[in-house]
Amino acid sequence: MIKTSRRVAEMLLDIKAVTFSFTKPYLYTFVSGIKGPMYCDNRRLISYPNKRRVVVDNVVQIAKKLDFDIVGGVSTAGIPWAALIAERLNKPMIYIRPEAKGYGKKRQVEGDMKKDDRVLVIEDLVSTGSSAISAIKAVRRNGGKVSDCIFIFTYDLDAARRNFQRIRCKMHPLLIFSDLIEVAVERNYISKKEKEELLEWHKDPKKYWTSI
Repeated sequence: MIKTSRRVAEMLLDIKAVTFSFTKPYLYTFVSGIKGPMYCDNRRLISYPNKRRVVVDNVVQIAKKLDFDIVGGVSTAGIPWAALIAERLNKPMIYIRPEAKGYGKKRQVEGDMKKDDRVLVIEDLVSTGSSAISAIKAVRRNGGKVSDCIFIFTYDLDAARRNFQRIRCKMHPLLIFSDLIEVAVERNYISKKEKEELLEWHKDPKKYWTSI
């Protein structure tokens, strides 16, 4: 059986969801504000039924080992995955906005969630983890419990690991940065020299891009 991370990496590269640009200063800016020489757009996967099914299959395998009552999608990119996974597992679903609405019932957590319900949070991508962590905190403020977060890809930065440890939530990625880069080199998407630049950037992204 092909290792999950390798298969997901191959799928993302096949549909050109991962792009690289080594022109300095770097072209790509993440939600966290970090700039980098690559960008991973997992959202493209939802347009490919076979690849989408692979992601759902693997998330479900992880989810079945966890204790939860509700599947929660982080707005916006986590919502379609949460819907697919909740349907497969026959579980209730909620989704979490970046902030409460300024109209209507002014909710941040949409859907029905009771006090002490255990929520499995689904996100598509993590850099520093700020979006997922904001969603987790919102669920907790509204009475839910969160101990696990599943996501498709992580840049596997120290900042994300620290941030998730701080809020006591376990991370469950399908694909990590180092595996994606290895597959990209093997398939000639990037050169070995470009791989070294990516690894150097990865050690301390903020310091690296501000020094160039």
